[in-house]
Amino acid sequence: VSFSFPFATVFNFYAEHPTVYRGPDGSYFGYSVDFYQATADSNTISVLVGAPKANTSQPGIVEAGAVYYCPWPGKPESCRQIPFDNSNNRMIKVNGTREPLEFKSHQWFGASVRTHKGKVVACAPLYHWRTVKVSGEKDPVGTCYVAVQNFSAYAEYSPCRTNDPDPEGQGFCQAGFSVDFTKVKTLQQRSRQVMTAGIAEILNGYSSKAVLRQVPGEKHTRAAEDTHDDSYLGNMHFQTLTQRNEELIAGVPRGAQNFGYFWLKCITFLLCFVSQMASYFGYSVAVTDLNGDGTDDVLVGAPLFMEREMESKPREVGRVYLYLQLAPLTFSEPVALTGTYTFGRFGTAIAPVGDVNQDGYNGMFSPSHKR
Repeated sequence: VSFSFPFATVFNFYAEHPTVYRGPDGSYFGYSVDFYQATADSNTISVLVGAPKANTSQPGIVEAGAVYYCPWPGKPESCRQIPFDNSNNRMIKVNGTREPLEFKSHQWFGASVRTHKGKVVACAPLYHWRTVKVSGEKDPVGTCYVAVQNFSAYAEYSPCRTNDPDPEGQGFCQAGFSVDFTKVKTLQQRSRQVMTAGIAEILNGYSSKAVLRQVPGEKHTRAAEDTHDDSYLGNMHFQTLTQRNEELIAGVPRGAQNFGYFWLKCITFLLCFVSQMASYFGYSVAVTDLNGDGTDDVLVGAPLFMEREMESKPREVGRVYLYLQLAPLTFSEPVALTGTYTFGRFGTAIAPVGDVNQDGYNGMFSPSHKR
């Protein structure tokens, strides 16, 4: 993962001399990324990088995944793992035999990472859990961890982990498939598979021994209809796109017969007629004001987009689409930004970075994997 950062107090881009961070080979280092500022008055900004296939020190766990803290300025090997979870699988006695109650190997921890005012949430959407019953099922319910106080306090939050083996109870919930911070206190019933809980409520009274825990004030919408099965609906982002309300925007990378699309506040719009089938349009979504007109714009990633310089030899490079907001909830035709590296999957992650070069316009980063 490479970034162009300033080397003085004034922010600016120096593309010729980027700061480069490296993670373990095969760890998918750079799969997710966000910027971290410990306190609002802190002059230090660091980078958090997810590596969902990284190995950790957790005993008996294979490729649990990790999130790395990368200080800036820093050398390529300066990133360190953040100890969100150092434990192995919890165990349960079944007919006198100790068996795993959960399965952290290959859980893809670090697949999603978000920061806000010194708070960090990182998730493992492929974390598996079995019910505490004798004939317990093993389901990918997903789990997340919250870190506060500059990584001195942690708490786990797994809203889909229940004692109900019925598919309607936990099933393939994959909590943490996407995650974001929001001010929303209530959720519209049609928002589909969105779960919210306050950070303070998650932290208060937390104990790692409390496997099944109902967080006070937790809210969730009803499950999506069967027509959304396998659409990957749920890659969501909360943002105030208008002056009145905070909207929910979500990507659906396998919807619309695999063309992909995204929807806003429960209203499907901007069906991706410009994107390719199976390009995973909607896999990543970000919101920021890029043209300085005071209204937020939308960026949508399609990391499997294929560039066809020659029809017989398409190149999978990835693409990011920019939709400028012309009026409240009215958007322009997309502006396409195409990746350069074959199999680089440009658009897998998108991070707004603010006005880093002080030209009056916000910027964005999207890492690309170079093989």
